[in-house]
Amino acid sequence: MNVLSQILAGSTSLALISVGILEIFFHGDQRFHRIFLIRPEDVRAVRMWAMNVGAYNITFGLGIAVGLWLVNFSSSPASGSAIIIFCCSCHVFLGFWLWVTEKRLLVSAIGQSLFPALVIVFYVLLH
Repeated sequence: MNVLSQILAGSTSLALISVGILEIFFHGDQRFHRIFLIRPEDVRAVRMWAMNVGAYNITFGLGIAVGLWLVNFSSSPASGSAIIIFCCSCHVFLGFWLWVTEKRLLVSAIGQSLFPALVIVFYVLLH
């Protein structure tokens, strides 16, 4: 996996872990309303969903981190590349799906899918 793809994958990993933490611990904080669209009266109703989506994001972020470790420090870098491409492909789709299900979250959808898409593009072009 080339350096550019690795940098973008690492950035994606950090972003997913950071957003996951926000979703788990701060989904009801109105300072993040623009990101989550959760009204104060709905916090209890969406708590389980927000916490699970946060855990998914952290898990995918850790998956990318493990993939990066395998690429750089294992005897099988192809397995690390496969993990990274899988996780990034999932987030390209999930970003698109976020936009399909909630048009007001276009910026979030782009944020979720742009770097993962670039990881894949640069991996294919520079492989």
